[in-house]
Amino acid sequence: MAKQAYECVDCGKQVVREKAGSAPDCCGKPMKEIPLESCTKAGTPEQARNNDADEACDDFVR
Repeated sequence: MAKQAYECVDCGKQVVREKAGSAPDCCGKPMKEIPLESCTKAGTPEQARNNDADEACDDFVR
């Protein structure tokens, strides 16, 4: 399943989670979707990036 980033419109808290039907709530309101950065991770072990922080990104898999 694809990951999606969300941000609270009131407090600015951000979360990344599996994209489900609806956005999570924060401060009593639904969070807004924010785009993830394009994925630059290697596709094969030969292209591994050992210093990668392994943050969530959009890998264009839909």
